[in-house]
Amino acid sequence: MTSDFDNTALKKAFGSFATGVAVATSHSSGFTINSFSSLSLSPPLIIFNIYKTETDHIDFLKNKTFAINFLSREQEDVSRLFATKDPEKVNKTQHSISKNKNIILNDTLGHIELSVFQQIDIADHILVIGQVQNFKTDDNKKPLIYYRSDYKSLKDV
Repeated sequence: MTSDFDNTALKKAFGSFATGVAVATSHSSGFTINSFSSLSLSPPLIIFNIYKTETDHIDFLKNKTFAINFLSREQEDVSRLFATKDPEKVNKTQHSISKNKNIILNDTLGHIELSVFQQIDIADHILVIGQVQNFKTDDNKKPLIYYRSDYKSLKDV
């Protein structure tokens, strides 16, 4: 079934749902996402999408582990950088490497490291379900929010 929607109007409708901003990273690189959601507490699962034509999803998931880095409101520049195809974006960002060999960005609201639980090929995306391996949060940071194609911050968090 195909629907003939105006893509610009549909994108605006999708963008009317405010989301947090995160960067998905693995052993080699990363990219900005706002399609992250918790899925289950038992087992602890999350879900996010990888846009197939914009990302080398095969290399990204090659080691079967990855991280989701939740950006703080001071990291709009990090979000913008990881939304590009700049091959040096990791080197341009302060980070560490975890025991699982994943890139963990510095100064974030927190991160979750995951193993690949399941991958589902859907249209122009790969839906990835990840199982939580470990996580860390910083209660002193405020989130970066994306709403209607612009960055926002929460005033009363």
